[in-house]
Amino acid sequence: MKRRNPGRALSIWAGALLLSSYVSLAQPNVILAQDGEAKSNVKQVKDDAQVAKQLNDLVKKRRTRNGWLGDGTVPEHVRVIKDLPYLEKPLSDAQKLDLYIPSVITMEADREPNDSQSNFCAKRRTLSRGWPLVVWVHGGGWKSGDKKGGPFRALLNSGFAVASINYRLSGEAKWPAQYDDCQSALSFLRKHASEYDIDAKHIGLWGGSAGGHLVLLLGLRQDANESNLAGVCDWFGPTDLSRFMRTGETTKMGETLVHELFGLQGDALMSACASASPVTYIAKDKSVPPILIMHGKSDKLVSIRQSRTFVEKMKEAGYKNVRLDEVRGGHGFPGFGTRTVNNVIKFFKDRLEAKEGA
Repeated sequence: MKRRNPGRALSIWAGALLLSSYVSLAQPNVILAQDGEAKSNVKQVKDDAQVAKQLNDLVKKRRTRNGWLGDGTVPEHVRVIKDLPYLEKPLSDAQKLDLYIPSVITMEADREPNDSQSNFCAKRRTLSRGWPLVVWVHGGGWKSGDKKGGPFRALLNSGFAVASINYRLSGEAKWPAQYDDCQSALSFLRKHASEYDIDAKHIGLWGGSAGGHLVLLLGLRQDANESNLAGVCDWFGPTDLSRFMRTGETTKMGETLVHELFGLQGDALMSACASASPVTYIAKDKSVPPILIMHGKSDKLVSIRQSRTFVEKMKEAGYKNVRLDEVRGGHGFPGFGTRTVNNVIKFFKDRLEAKEGA
């Protein structure tokens, strides 16, 4: 008899829960309006339905052993530490992280041809003082999601330790609780790096959707020379929440998620949107880490115009080390898979090597 994998079942359940919170927002509303408004509402319903289908496919097809959402399992010989509180006096049970620390044995699958064991070990420990770390910040519209799922297996096989963060969701605490929690988790990891065999001087940030928005903020609001961030990767996160709400660069579902994030209306909402937008923190003559953004061309929940405009403004401010990869796909699905994951890992490897050689 084939045994059931409880970790996989739990991971699928968590993905379904994340999806249900989106889909509930995507249900068609009764339309009682003038013709023009009715047509607009019909388009919104269609857009939300398309996003809901993409999210459904994302959960079904990416929550596998090698899918970037992961099935809850990691390679053998990985040290796993679950539910580490990152505050001395937590305000919430959400303020915890999971830590995954690799070993040389973990990465045998990543060994290059003709690489001797001694060279292989030396390469992986060239940075000494512990493993380079990638911090993963989950998405879910700031309303849902969990630290259980992410591209952990590929990172671990490539010689990175991984920290996956939970943060207070918008149903529990309003902005800036989400940013504050991620900042606190990052500070904890730096402070306790030696305890967990992590190199605090070689840290990368990677997040998807709401997580992408959060990692961009973390990268832009700190001085790169002081923070030691080697690189930041944003997958399809919103970069300008004010524009997001005003210009139709999201769906009704997306607007609802932003309202729930702040719990505000009118001018107060727009002011909060500006203060929480990565684009607000683009400034000349400021040191920021290299940034990679990947965004689906057909993403309706977060229009690719969000990423295009952000990159344009960064380059106008004089930043050259910022890149946008446009993917044929939607909001995490389709288009995001092994190739895009490998491209992100190459980005982090290149950044770490460049930082080591500087």
